[in-house]
Amino acid sequence: MDNTLNEQTEARSGADRAFFIYQRLVALFLLLLMAATYPLWIDLTSFPAVPVWSFLRDVPPLADQILAGGLVLVAATLLIAGPQGKFASRLWLTLAGILLLTFLLNQHRFQPWAYQVAVLSCFFGLVPGSLARRLTMAVALSVYFFSAVSKLNASFVNELGNDFLATLSSQVGMAWRPDLWSSDKWFALVFPAFELIAFVLLSIPRTRKLGVVAACAMHIGLIVVLGPLGLSHSWGVLLWNVFFFAQAILLFWFPARIEEPSTETASPWRIRSAIAICGAVILFPLSELAGIGDPWPAWGLYASHVGRTYLFVPRHVLGSLPEEMQAYVDEQSSEDWFVPILLDRWSLQTTGAPIYPGERFAFAAARSFAVKTKTVNFARLVIESPADRFSDEREAEAFAGDQISKEAQRFWLNTEPRRAYLRGN
Repeated sequence: MDNTLNEQTEARSGADRAFFIYQRLVALFLLLLMAATYPLWIDLTSFPAVPVWSFLRDVPPLADQILAGGLVLVAATLLIAGPQGKFASRLWLTLAGILLLTFLLNQHRFQPWAYQVAVLSCFFGLVPGSLARRLTMAVALSVYFFSAVSKLNASFVNELGNDFLATLSSQVGMAWRPDLWSSDKWFALVFPAFELIAFVLLSIPRTRKLGVVAACAMHIGLIVVLGPLGLSHSWGVLLWNVFFFAQAILLFWFPARIEEPSTETASPWRIRSAIAICGAVILFPLSELAGIGDPWPAWGLYASHVGRTYLFVPRHVLGSLPEEMQAYVDEQSSEDWFVPILLDRWSLQTTGAPIYPGERFAFAAARSFAVKTKTVNFARLVIESPADRFSDEREAEAFAGDQISKEAQRFWLNTEPRRAYLRGN
């Protein structure tokens, strides 16, 4: 019998009971977030599915549908049976494995919430509840810390932080939008500062309950700013903030009763594997700070400094674009001969999810758009480097669409879409 299942029938403390509820919550929110972004998991024709490696481009769409069905079935079973079910450990590991396969078939599915669920599923499946809870808390704290660090730059102050300030001020009856050159714009740093405060308070056992209050207040504020009455971000973003609100309470409000020895056991390789996964997740954001890793697995949430790729097509080809593609042409933004394609809007409207941040995936989306609309020979792409932390300056490089294949070699991972997307209607 799996040693991770040797848990007492009744939870020994409030922390145990809260963690049992938390595991059910993870399964529930996976189902809710998948429902909010369902085209991302089953539809390969409306928005390009870009696999991690090019040899996966020929995998048929049926594989994605089977994997999505498997995720729903396993998550629903865990939600109903709970963490003490007979096969819970194996089900959690199965869930993590299926999520990994879906990520490999489409980089866009590596949404931060999906990544978090995959990591937590490994903890729940590998080690007993007491250790799984500590590892989960460590990852949650790393999210707050690195999310705050990713905003401590001039780019956030000038862009999304400015939008946050303007939206929040309008919601409290103030018509205030800091000018780009005004010193007032630096008030935007109050958002990452509040995240750091929550991180510190949650990290110290004696101030943990105060940290829960701070974290919950922060997530309520984000829901207000990002919700329908604010910046109208996607339902996935809002649901994940609701999850973090509940997570703060269930993980950090109830102290563990360390005076009682645990009867839970696990084999050494399971413990080492879980700790190694936790360490890799916590340390990976350092690679993004070094300019190597991707923003989302580094918890670069609502970050503005990331690299970008823009796609432009000439006005004379707009009439030849498929009708469904014309909705993403920003023809009114300027009178230039080349007009931008709104890749982020394309992602949101067709998948319900934000576009995966960074130059590579936006490059892949731009490449897919140009190939499918047969505008490769007319298109222009602009790749911008990540912004300088203090000056907000970027290096930009422009090139013609017929150079796409050559320019794609700068990326480590694949940038070509699955063939099912190119064949789709």
